[in-house]
Amino acid sequence: MDPQQQLNKDAKLCTRWALGLTFLFVLLFPGVMFLTGYQYTLSFFKGWTYLAFGWLIIAGICIIVGPVMEFVREKKDSTLK
Repeated sequence: MDPQQQLNKDAKLCTRWALGLTFLFVLLFPGVMFLTGYQYTLSFFKGWTYLAFGWLIIAGICIIVGPVMEFVREKKDSTLK
């Protein structure tokens, strides 16, 4: 497969995942709790905030470490040839 075609395919997949997770975590989950009359407490809000920051930290690590690992792997493969 052509690298540009693969990149376009992966971009579409990532866009779908991003939109799906945004819908789930920003609209659906809090919306259901709002419609059921759930009383938001301070401890729940703190937990939700910790979850959001944890998600951001994990995403940041993946964004930083992924390309570095890919570069190292590519460098290692090029020296073996």
